Formats: sequence, C-alpha cells, structure tokens
Amino acid sequence: MTDTNAKAVGMGVAGGAIAACLLDLLVAKGVIDADEGRRVLEDALTRAAMHTGTWEGHEACMLIGGMLETKFPAAG
Repeated sequence: MTDTNAKAVGMGVAGGAIAACLLDLLVAKGVIDADEGRRVLEDALTRAAMHTGTWEGHEACMLIGGMLETKFPAAG
C-alpha cells in the first residue's frame, strides 16, 4: 500500500505528464500554434506563482519554467 504523500505526488506527476502530452498534441495537429502553447504555460506559471511560498509551489514554477524554455522558447 502506498502512503498518502506518494499518491499525492504521483497524481501531480501524472497530471503534469498528461497536460504536457495534450499540449504537444494540440500544437502538432495545428489546433493551437506555438504562441498559444506558450501562453498556456505562462498562464499556468502565473497561477502556480501564488504558491511559491511552499516547496511544492516553488517546484511547480521551476517545472513550468523549464517547459517554457524547452518547448516554446521566447522569440528573440
């Protein structure tokens, strides 16, 4: 039996993986473009930033920031 913390972390990992795959699929199929994909991640970062006072919120922001840098780098 897994403990409650492991289940909670597992749900977070699964949710993030599913969201990342869906975002990739939407861009690949042309449903949204890369700029819209970037805006989705920027919005997620803004929402997660409300929780940066916790380790979990900080880690969430680091993960989303990493995705922004690798999946949808800023034009420039």
